[in-house]
Amino acid sequence: MGSRTSIDANDQPARRKPQANGAVAHVGPAADDSQRTAVPRHRGEGLSERLRGGTSHFSKSSVADVFEVHEEKGGVLHERLGDDDISDWLRSDTQAPLRVLFIDALPEQPDVLPVTESVFREVVASFDISPRFIDNLGRQHMPGREIRRRRDGSSRHEMWYTAVLRRDGTSLNYSNANQVVELTRKYAYWQRLCVWADSCQRRGEEGQRNTSTTYMILRCSRDVKEALVSTFSGEPGLKLLEHPMTVHAFVMDKVILATWDFLSHMPSPLYNLECKASELRTPNDYAERSRAFLALSRQVYQVSTDYDILQASAEHLKSQSGWFHDRHLEQITPGTNNVEENHDTHAVLDDIFSQLLREVSLLRTYSNLYLERSKIGIDECYATTNQRDSELNIDIATASVQDNRSLRIIQVLSTVFLPGSFVSGLFGMGFFTTSDDGGVFVVNRRWWIYLAVSIPLTSVVFAVMVYYQWRDGSRAEQEWSRRISVAAAAGEADLEADPRRSVLGKRWR
Repeated sequence: MGSRTSIDANDQPARRKPQANGAVAHVGPAADDSQRTAVPRHRGEGLSERLRGGTSHFSKSSVADVFEVHEEKGGVLHERLGDDDISDWLRSDTQAPLRVLFIDALPEQPDVLPVTESVFREVVASFDISPRFIDNLGRQHMPGREIRRRRDGSSRHEMWYTAVLRRDGTSLNYSNANQVVELTRKYAYWQRLCVWADSCQRRGEEGQRNTSTTYMILRCSRDVKEALVSTFSGEPGLKLLEHPMTVHAFVMDKVILATWDFLSHMPSPLYNLECKASELRTPNDYAERSRAFLALSRQVYQVSTDYDILQASAEHLKSQSGWFHDRHLEQITPGTNNVEENHDTHAVLDDIFSQLLREVSLLRTYSNLYLERSKIGIDECYATTNQRDSELNIDIATASVQDNRSLRIIQVLSTVFLPGSFVSGLFGMGFFTTSDDGGVFVVNRRWWIYLAVSIPLTSVVFAVMVYYQWRDGSRAEQEWSRRISVAAAAGEADLEADPRRSVLGKRWR
């Protein structure tokens, strides 16, 4: 998790000095004009170049909600602010000590923010958002922070993190269990939640410290926003002023609950596919079930990557809660009641973030369980298919045995009747006759013609058969020799390219 603190070479807090060209510079105690580094005042400049896709991330008009907590009246929600309303709110002279800017996602275009590029540039410049956060806004990223301390004792803590929100998991309950499961946005809508926060501490005129906290939640789901507003509207919103991490704890808790809701729909397609094992009949049924398990395995693995980002964000929040605790202890006078109150608040938040980390760990456990079940289903499909093939091979072998028995009977009968067929055929020719008067057996004088024709014809047929067998054998031997020579030539080329292989070859020989 990246962090950055602006300090000078003497390890003193850096202060910001205005320049003549409208820029500011971080200047240390002993810094001169040659040591100053100019930084643009408006961080919103070049916003479209930083974002991947440029202006495709923004819409043609702006709609945003603002939730503020005032010390007098508590939490107040300002709904559906337009372009001019957002600009007036940013330029207002009186700012609430806690502000939350909700920029929701468009349901039909989850990657597009419902604000114009000019308004978002104004937000970035007004909040002085770190370019590190803007650079990663168009993609999934890991959490980070940036800390700046000034010479007058004031400080600014800037942090950000992200999470993947999925919903509409009921679309996973297919009527056909063999249908390939897809968790793309077409079937399971998801959006990338990005949270940015800035906590500034300034010393007042009488020496007291004033803390103002600003949050910007991009692509926030309607459920999370409504839960935050309904819980902290009015006087209960004053609890958010006690610690800057309270809003993060609430948001992360709702995100994990939404993740559990989506994960609860994952076992249904798995169970349906597992129960269909006894109903498979044709090879196509086995093939479709195998493809369904393979697709489900890929999608479960894809969803499991969401928990890596979620765990990193929860760990980041816990570490930043500890940072605020240590920072507050440095500013509180020992022996006062504020020390005990700070310890109590930190203990509660630390327990919350520890519980959230355990919830994320449990999410990963169930995700791994579903992944293993899908892998077991794949192995079962392969094993069942192999068993089916083995049974078919046994049936084919049994049929072949029966065919061989039938052929054997035919061969035996042919052998039995072959001598009689030969004798009847021989004496049925015109070379052998019997006289009508006395039944005398008479042999024709040209009986040798039979032998003169049959013997040469049989020899020619036998010679042709032997020739074709010899030709086929010679071609097979030549093809085998050609393959051996090609393989030998390829091996020599490999040896020339890598001489070390020849040494290994000699060792193996």
